[in-house]
Amino acid sequence: MANLEMQGPYVLIPDKIDEIVTAKTPGNYALGYIADKNFIVVYIGRSDNDLNSELKKLVFCKSDCLFFQFFLVKSADEAFEKECLNYHDFGGNTGLKNNKHPVPLKGFDWKCPVCERAGG
Repeated sequence: MANLEMQGPYVLIPDKIDEIVTAKTPGNYALGYIADKNFIVVYIGRSDNDLNSELKKLVFCKSDCLFFQFFLVKSADEAFEKECLNYHDFGGNTGLKNNKHPVPLKGFDWKCPVCERAGG
């Protein structure tokens, strides 16, 4: 079974996000719901510079995702790499609601560590 290696799950509300994601930093997240005491991953994402702000944008956008998990990283390229790994581990666009493979930060030619794809 795939493992996100993230903290959580936490309720996806602004107060909880502010409580636990306190630094302005890049990071990764998984959105989902709880079923039979298990966190069910629905969507994988990242923020290249401010995970707190990115999560808050998602509070009302993902109505079937009531919980989140997160992982802080030191750089945008680390966030891209982890997003790719989690994306593939959880089924890509067939197992997740992600419409497409993670895309590198504009202007960078980072490659996916799983499929060597540059995104898109």
